[in-house]
Amino acid sequence: MVQIITAQNCDEHEALMEDVWQFRHRQFVDRLGWKELASDDGRERDRFDTDDAIHLVVSKANRVVGYTRLLRTSEPHLLSEVYPELMDGADWPRAADIYEWTRCISDQDAGLIDEVQASHLLITAVLEFCLVARIRGLIVETHPKLVNWMLETGYKVETLAAPKEMNGVPVVPVYIGATLSALQRHQSMFGIRHSTLEIDEGLINPVDGRSLLRHLPAVAPAKAATEPYFPEVDFGAMRESSGSGSN
Repeated sequence: MVQIITAQNCDEHEALMEDVWQFRHRQFVDRLGWKELASDDGRERDRFDTDDAIHLVVSKANRVVGYTRLLRTSEPHLLSEVYPELMDGADWPRAADIYEWTRCISDQDAGLIDEVQASHLLITAVLEFCLVARIRGLIVETHPKLVNWMLETGYKVETLAAPKEMNGVPVVPVYIGATLSALQRHQSMFGIRHSTLEIDEGLINPVDGRSLLRHLPAVAPAKAATEPYFPEVDFGAMRESSGSGSN
């Protein structure tokens, strides 16, 4: 299960969030080499880790093995503050119910969780959370090859601008819609037969600030898993480039 952490319940998960900051440093700085995010205390946090950020955390045997973050696009986010040149002056979808998908990564040694790869569990949880929280869509800065992967896994993808090279890596901004059919496609491809989300009792939807987060009323059982498409890029680098200037 993937833990949802917001400003409301972060104090209850203080130890887990401390593990998250260290996990992010190990993954993005030590593993991927994003040295501009390095810190002396071995914790990777940036100016976008505000109370409005939503954290999704995968743990296995009390160890963080996967993580991602969602940022509301009506507030400062990476595309608006760090990578605006990707858009060549054009606008992009921004609203209180459109989020930016950032800092998505799983540990190389995470292995399987309930017979599902940790990375597959994580990305399915992002989509399921969008439906639970009524997030309309996501902005993603990603490698162009991952656009094919997104299409294969059921997303409706709109390319927002031509790819640009950033820190030696081609990056393209895209908008992806959150749909039930995409979730069902994820489940089918990855063999997921249950909800991926751990929702604390009484957790308020951070998108509208009013309603309670609840599991989807019914998610159709996944069909037999089909052979997924794996692009020839590291999944760990599928979101954003090096993050230069984000801290």
